[in-house]
Amino acid sequence: MPSSTVNSRLAPLTLLLLVPAAWALRPLERHAEAFAKPRVWQHEQLAASAGQGSALAALGGLRSVAAGGWWLRANLAWEQRDLSATPTLLRQTVAVDERPLYFWLNGARILACDLPEWRLNSLMPAALRPKIEEEQAQQALQFLEQGLRWHGPAADLYIEMANIHLRRRGDATSAARFYRLAAGQPDAPYFAARIHAELLRELGRKEEALAWLRQILPGLPEDDPLARRDVVLDRIKSLEAELAAR
Repeated sequence: MPSSTVNSRLAPLTLLLLVPAAWALRPLERHAEAFAKPRVWQHEQLAASAGQGSALAALGGLRSVAAGGWWLRANLAWEQRDLSATPTLLRQTVAVDERPLYFWLNGARILACDLPEWRLNSLMPAALRPKIEEEQAQQALQFLEQGLRWHGPAADLYIEMANIHLRRRGDATSAARFYRLAAGQPDAPYFAARIHAELLRELGRKEEALAWLRQILPGLPEDDPLARRDVVLDRIKSLEAELAAR
């Protein structure tokens, strides 16, 4: 079924379902905004949303509804493997509402993982695959960099960038750097710091890995299994032994 037909049938129904929820949540949004620092809208975000006829200031509490509509359209374009429309609609979604990390993370994965497969075909020389994969990885990284500007720093955004560098580009050095940035965020999961150390170790930077693990150890609670304090202790001992044997 053509995407335009699906859009005309599903988008209005989705918006009708979302509007009451948005109005119900609006008092909570106003309460949160009262205690937050004033939001300074990025000029580029306003320009991006205005380009599609969306006025952020007028939408107010309905931004989430409008973004949900754009995300639906992006998803339909993704189902159609539309190389042109999918990235455009992903960018429009976050231009209307930059707050949900879901949009940024899943959008980046589509750009980095799905679009390369859509661009490649059986007739294309195998030598072109690395070039296309690199182009799409860079597009995804630029999308996430935009997320850092518009949404603000978040561990999940840095982790996603680290994973793209590691898994899509094979760049462990950059991956280690972004895992370090993730570990420095207030919402960071414990594993970000451990992976940073492990990548340093794999890169041969064992002294740095040991110093990092010693630094994070005091902040790991003994009663939280997610902290894996015992694993960090074992890695410290292992690195100490390796360095002593030199």
